[in-house]
Amino acid sequence: MRKIFLTLAFLILPFLGYAQNIPQPVGWVNDFANVIDRGNTDKLNSLIEEVEQKTTTEVSVVTVNSITPYDEKEYARLLLDNWKPGKKGKDNGVLVLLAVNQRRWRIETGYGVEGILPDGLCGEIGRNYMVPYFKEGKYGEGLYQGIRAIANI
Repeated sequence: MRKIFLTLAFLILPFLGYAQNIPQPVGWVNDFANVIDRGNTDKLNSLIEEVEQKTTTEVSVVTVNSITPYDEKEYARLLLDNWKPGKKGKDNGVLVLLAVNQRRWRIETGYGVEGILPDGLCGEIGRNYMVPYFKEGKYGEGLYQGIRAIANI
């Protein structure tokens, strides 16, 4: 029994340290990687505010340098579950993640909006509207174009 407990402890403990390093949101736009210029930060905040006022859907944008030891889906879900964007009872939040070092991104939705923003459509938005700018190092513009495409839906 003791061996099982010690084995589980050694497997679980390293990940507890990572879970404690989950950043806390500072607003709609959370640029922890410092890759979004001021102009795009302002445009993103304005557009996200407009989406929230018209639809009650809350959108969070987050950039981080690294998501290690997670993949983009796990990390985005971890943030969405901890930050809880969206209205209580509606679960209508959207989180747009960019991990700069891993060159990964993810659009993660709450259950209340996945009917209008299913995974396949989120993938298309990312590939068509965000990635072309990310490849040029224009992270702020790519995120803005992605949020604009989400807002149009």
